[in-house]
Amino acid sequence: MKIALILAAGGQGRRFGRNKQLFLHKNKPLFIHTIEKFQKQKIGQLIIAAGEAKKFQRLLEKYKIKGAAVVAGGVERCDSIRHGLAALRGDITHVFIHDGARPNVTDSLVARLKKALRKHAAVIPVIPVADTIKVVKNNKILATPRRAELFAAQTPQCFRKDIILKAYAKINPQNCTDDAMLVEKLGLPVYTVPGEADNIKITTREDLKYIV
Repeated sequence: MKIALILAAGGQGRRFGRNKQLFLHKNKPLFIHTIEKFQKQKIGQLIIAAGEAKKFQRLLEKYKIKGAAVVAGGVERCDSIRHGLAALRGDITHVFIHDGARPNVTDSLVARLKKALRKHAAVIPVIPVADTIKVVKNNKILATPRRAELFAAQTPQCFRKDIILKAYAKINPQNCTDDAMLVEKLGLPVYTVPGEADNIKITTREDLKYIV
């Protein structure tokens, strides 16, 4: 298994108030914290999709992150991922797609994903939804799904390379809210492993206190 990690780092950070990927937390940009969590893993190729490619490249050099490639981020997240997929080497067999602003990924979570990938072509981490969810239209509740069947999706979302390339080639990603949904629309199964409550996506500055 030869894994590439595509880090989605092209967002504008509107709710954060600036590009959160470049925000210094404990003297390091947020996206560097995220990359460092993967350094113990056997990652064959690291690709960062970022809006300010030259700035990101300089920071990778400053923090001694070797062997990383920076590709241009797109207008939408799906455009950034498409650019990352286009940069995959021929020897890569599997792809991890992860949010640059999700710096709490653990070795144990990655190990669960790798183990599941030996059996399945598409795997994502999920956590149970704690609240009761309502389906609402025009201020009227249409349905209350069974909470036991509801889970929140996290990243890294992991795929066999040929599957995720086919999904991006055949499905319009503009209508999908995550990468797994593209594979679902191909009619292929996506399996899950237990995610982790600490594996949050940094959205506002208040969230920085949860970085571990």
